[in-house]
Amino acid sequence: MTDKTLRAIGEFLRSVRPPGSFVACRTASAGDLAIEVEGIGALGFPVTPVQALKLRKIARPARYGLGEQTLLDPSVRDTGEIPRELVTIDQDRWRRGLAPILDALRFDLGLPPDCELSAELHSMLVYGPGQFFRRHRDSEKSDGMIATLVVTLPSTFTGGELVVEHHGEQVIDHGSPDELGLVAFYTDCEHEVLPVTRGSRISLTYNLIAGPRAVSIADTGAADPAVAALAEQLREHFATPVPDTTWRASTDPAPLHRPDQLVYLLDHQYSQRGFGWDQLKGADAARAEVLLAAADSAGCDTALALAEVQDNHSSEDLADEFWMCGRRRRWERIDGNWELVQDEWEPNEFTEDGPLEEERAEGSLPIDHPDRMTPEELNKPSSQLTLTWWIDRAGEITGPVTRKVSPAEICIDTTEVDLQPFAVESEGFTGNEGNTVDRWYRRAAIVVRPGSAPA
Repeated sequence: MTDKTLRAIGEFLRSVRPPGSFVACRTASAGDLAIEVEGIGALGFPVTPVQALKLRKIARPARYGLGEQTLLDPSVRDTGEIPRELVTIDQDRWRRGLAPILDALRFDLGLPPDCELSAELHSMLVYGPGQFFRRHRDSEKSDGMIATLVVTLPSTFTGGELVVEHHGEQVIDHGSPDELGLVAFYTDCEHEVLPVTRGSRISLTYNLIAGPRAVSIADTGAADPAVAALAEQLREHFATPVPDTTWRASTDPAPLHRPDQLVYLLDHQYSQRGFGWDQLKGADAARAEVLLAAADSAGCDTALALAEVQDNHSSEDLADEFWMCGRRRRWERIDGNWELVQDEWEPNEFTEDGPLEEERAEGSLPIDHPDRMTPEELNKPSSQLTLTWWIDRAGEITGPVTRKVSPAEICIDTTEVDLQPFAVESEGFTGNEGNTVDRWYRRAAIVVRPGSAPA
């Protein structure tokens, strides 16, 4: 049975784990870094309250990125940023003391040995009492950017914890009064800086750039019994006929056909800019190595793809909200926060005099808000997976594309990845249909196809 085969493949790949995590934390001697700020001079470590106050006085309000925009909103980010042209870092001291730590961070992040990391200074930030940066994800600010590095300077402060999360796991860094604190995390990790309650938190942020690396396939991969077993499971998957999911006849059984592809969904999220064989992160890179070795042994072709998952739910709770009748509302997650971006209404027999007023208790979220209408409170969804961007083994990019994936082609995993939707759309009753909630997620995948299958 192909379902059993898909589950076995998913379980095996889930067991492949690199010796790393989504976040890496290290410390270094304060003597490994020397910084001068124009108008203030060389910073002493720990940074004294007097110098911290001077830094806060020359700092300008920090902006944040939202898609192609750069915004200034102190309710989202209340942080001081020192203009980069005022900051001079002793590069010889950096190369001697901190550059070698990049290799340790690479190992801690589970990246392969041939992945060379370099650090590109992005900003110098100062958080005074009450200042913070709300939960967000970093965008890839440079080609090849795979992670962010935060170097917290030694100083005395309370609050201001850096909190990094990924798939329900959380790491908290408190900084140090005596040492440099280095925290590296993948760009798709949600993170925030909690409000400082006393003193000043001062840090440097760097873009971690991954140099080009080969698509790593071990020479002995085909001889590995585990890889050989996985290759045999791939052959079985493509040799086992499955019902045609597009068959619509009400009486005749659906015809059988062999699967055209196997789609293995990856753990990390990737943007179009930061996506490629040499930019896979942590466990994704390790599993890609094994899956590609097995695919080669089985005579299959492989590709990377970006995908969108659309879950369609029916909602009994929405049916009780008469003000939603004839309405379609869309929420999108913008810089970590849900915003209502669309609110449309079409007249129908129940609302001839116009849309009804929204009814909710003061201070409560609307019924269709994504934080209220969670998947656990909705009926089981019907899902559609569409591949939207394609990178073949040689690195050739095809996109945008629209390639539907049937459930019989999706590799079933033993655990559900905790994904954050990027959009949620609710539609009230319209007379013929409605009371539905659509949730959209972005995924990345490795696609395996029989060697003779068309591209």
